[in-house]
Amino acid sequence: MNKRKQLLLDTALVLFEEYGIANTSIQMILERSGVSKGTFYKFFGSKDDCILAILEQCTHEDMIIRKDLETRNYTSDFDLLVDQLVIPITIPEKQLVLELFWTGLYSGEIDLQNLTRIQLDWLSGRLTQLYGEELQDYTYEGAIFCLGMIHQISNTWRNFRLEQPDWKSLVPKVLNYVEILLKAMQERHEHMIDPDSLALINPLSKPTVLDKNSLVAELQTFNRSINQSQATIKAKELTEGLLSLIMDAELNKTMVEVVLAAFQIEFESSSYQNEARKIVKECWCYMKQSRPHPR
Repeated sequence: MNKRKQLLLDTALVLFEEYGIANTSIQMILERSGVSKGTFYKFFGSKDDCILAILEQCTHEDMIIRKDLETRNYTSDFDLLVDQLVIPITIPEKQLVLELFWTGLYSGEIDLQNLTRIQLDWLSGRLTQLYGEELQDYTYEGAIFCLGMIHQISNTWRNFRLEQPDWKSLVPKVLNYVEILLKAMQERHEHMIDPDSLALINPLSKPTVLDKNSLVAELQTFNRSINQSQATIKAKELTEGLLSLIMDAELNKTMVEVVLAAFQIEFESSSYQNEARKIVKECWCYMKQSRPHPR
């Protein structure tokens, strides 16, 4: 990074800590740093742009810390994730930057979409690695819940003038409760955040539109495979029943839900578990797409 730009960032951060963000002017940054006004506006269009640059630098540093932690020997992936969350928020010199981030987020005056998405993308990926691919459809929301809980706890402690909590003890509990939420959402096939909002936050979350013919073809292939296997009679009957229901001209969603629940249970821990889970997910997606539009 350009030395004068770095000087401006470092100076601004010191002044924010001394006088507060609102009470720190661009002129104060110029006088303390010795950098000209023209140079400041070469790098930043406003004080908010300067704040955003500080936050971008901090986010980049956090991601480097998390990557470096992966080279250490941890007894479990869970312990690694705990440190990846705890260490960046407990570095003393980063405390003010965290306050800057949340001040900017709550005020809406600084565009933090990209920085927020970087954090959520990373954490949702880690939650998928930790808790399993079957929860992938829900881990982005899990990342929102996790970061939200951590930072709300931090803000509450700060508001009551308390010392920061024992994050090493608290973060594992937060992760455990996030896991409970994720599994409950999966069992109910229910998202807490509406699809349109989630698609805006995470563009990759928008579900693929399923064609009935494609779903039927996939079920027919699965059905042939099951009938030629050593699967139980119940598994074969549930597969044929599900195929028949999906093929019906008029979709009986209540019956499909009943059969899907039994279908998923029957194939759990079987050699067809992953294929069955994929079919369950696609059937639920198809039923959501088949909902009549409100008049």
